[in-house]
Amino acid sequence: MALNKWMHWGIGALLLVAFLMGLPGRALHSDPPFMAEHVPAHDVVDGQWQMRFASDAETALVHAASMVELPDGRLRAFWFAGSREGAQDVGIHSSVFDPAAGAWSDETTVVTRDQIREGWGRHVRKLGNAVPVLDDNGRMRLFVVAVSFGGWAASRLVVLESWDQGESWQFDRALTTSPFLNISTLVKTPPVRFADGSVGLPVYHEMIGKFGEMLRVGEDNRILDNARIGHGRKAIQPLVLVDSPHRATAFLRNESDDHPGMLYRSDTYDGGSEWTPLVSSGLPNPSAAVGGVALSEGHWLLVANCNSVERDDLCMRETRDSGRTWTDRIYFHNRVSWRGGDLEENRFLNMIGEELDGTFGVIRDQPYLQRVEHNKCFARGCEFQYDYPYVIQTSNGDLHVLYTWNKSAIRHAWLPARQPDKGGRG
Repeated sequence: MALNKWMHWGIGALLLVAFLMGLPGRALHSDPPFMAEHVPAHDVVDGQWQMRFASDAETALVHAASMVELPDGRLRAFWFAGSREGAQDVGIHSSVFDPAAGAWSDETTVVTRDQIREGWGRHVRKLGNAVPVLDDNGRMRLFVVAVSFGGWAASRLVVLESWDQGESWQFDRALTTSPFLNISTLVKTPPVRFADGSVGLPVYHEMIGKFGEMLRVGEDNRILDNARIGHGRKAIQPLVLVDSPHRATAFLRNESDDHPGMLYRSDTYDGGSEWTPLVSSGLPNPSAAVGGVALSEGHWLLVANCNSVERDDLCMRETRDSGRTWTDRIYFHNRVSWRGGDLEENRFLNMIGEELDGTFGVIRDQPYLQRVEHNKCFARGCEFQYDYPYVIQTSNGDLHVLYTWNKSAIRHAWLPARQPDKGGRG
């Protein structure tokens, strides 16, 4: 028995060493510069935001929205939805926003667990976050978190391709991000582009250590290079804001006991080959995902939970000096005064009803109110939750924010660069 015990420990140690040796490298070995895709002359955020829902509240759970601009200026959004997180019925859902009509299309399921299983040839236990990329040739790629066994720490990234702007998808491959085991890679935040046509995909790892990384993915969906973002082991979900061909900053969700309640920050000055050690950004955050966009060099917007404790607010902050100073610009939600999870249900539902009243195209007797009551009210009371923002600026200068609204819907905040002929109210 003792021999077997030591043999098992030995095998475990070898596996651990092999895993650590197989962790992604720390620096890109080639150096194509970033493409800084700023939109000239649209660098103000003043104006009336319009609020809508991208999802229809027909599924019990929705989470982790992303989006991409289509060639005609419409948006296609993606998120995962099902009976609960990790359930077998969770799929990737999608809808399309037409700015001219000021409306989202009906929600559809575009990728299923069985579809990936059939293409991949292995069991798929659950699906998670999905991030799209639209190539110049019209091909759309979707990077999806898929788990065959275990929890999110055992995730892999699979790639699907679409030639009809995201209506239908074909499985391509699973990314090989590590030579050993090749697990524990997740995606959440928007990709960036390099000048040679490759895509920079910010990812993060959750097994043993938690850290961010930039994968450079070629047109054939093979990884060309990778670079560690920062050098800690307690920071995930890097949001990368590109300033110039060689300059970018990453903000990371803080999972560490150091600088608790603050976003981490790391910088690169050589096109992502090397990133500075993680430091506190000075921005309060309760270890929750952050979204954002670089409007011009040094002029950035961040959308995040702007307190260090809970996800019961959601605000936009602006800097014009590369993050040395920040200004609170907009609170999409601020329910910190009702924190505690014991808010009486009728009062809570009245406040949710006020948010529905401020949402274009929604009336209170639609399923949103019932869905929120189901997801956010418990025996001791109710609580608010607004999280997982995803932000883009479209080619005409419009700003778009998608986020999870009380675990019950994907909400859309839209700031047109110019007021449309048709549209909703703020």
